[in-house]
Amino acid sequence: MFKVFAFLKRNARLTHDEYRMAHVGYHCGTSRRLKGIRGYTVNVWANEPLLPRLGALASEIVRDEPPGFLDLWDGFPSVLFDSRAAWLTAQQPEPTRAMAGGLAIDPDWTYSHGWHVFDGLPDRPGQFRSHHLRMNEHIVVPVERPERKLAKLVLFFRRRPSVGEAAFERALLASYAPTLARLRGLHGCLLNLRDADQEAAFRGYYPDDAWWNSEEGHRMRRHFCSLWDGAVELWFDSVDAFVAARTAAEVHPALVALERQLFDAHWYVEVDENII
Repeated sequence: MFKVFAFLKRNARLTHDEYRMAHVGYHCGTSRRLKGIRGYTVNVWANEPLLPRLGALASEIVRDEPPGFLDLWDGFPSVLFDSRAAWLTAQQPEPTRAMAGGLAIDPDWTYSHGWHVFDGLPDRPGQFRSHHLRMNEHIVVPVERPERKLAKLVLFFRRRPSVGEAAFERALLASYAPTLARLRGLHGCLLNLRDADQEAAFRGYYPDDAWWNSEEGHRMRRHFCSLWDGAVELWFDSVDAFVAARTAAEVHPALVALERQLFDAHWYVEVDENII
């Protein structure tokens, strides 16, 4: 499986809610037709601040969140493909539009609207800024969504420098993830480790002369990636249900100890998940 998170900042002309409408209401109608796409969700950070709703728990499970982290993006699509090769050919047109003569390539299929939705580049018409990053996914608890809206929280974390990368991954998979899986009322848990190759998702996907390969693109991506090394996607009935599960005596002390041992920083973002 080849999984990509694409962190996107809204066009400055749009409010956060207008961006949400433009992305989910229009852009997804185009991008859902990417060739060979296997899964597609769009996660937009929620309008209501999360920290006040965590109460006293916040001081224990949130540490050193980068200032202005949510100013760097408004949403991140998560897309799944069978392989890197499938991802690289995803933008190739294929017959998807039903017309009088049967299925045909849609002559109107275009991404030209993208720079009006996202952080567009005036000097590069049609292009926009984004951080496309390959994520290595580990299914801790398979996601089972009931026929109602769930609360989704994303735990971002940064590895403690004193813990080696290999030891860090082993501890996450052998200790931290199994402890998370014991949280009561958990509807799903996915552990995502950011690929060490920061260019894995866009090399070959975008032209060599596109913004993603520019000096600014490389610089902004290095900064963004320096803030976090992975993200855990968690689904609960509500934020209150998460707080109740996270404070339970049987798991809370173990999780706090592991987080202090493994993470240099860790924080949560509530997102509205749109299943495309």
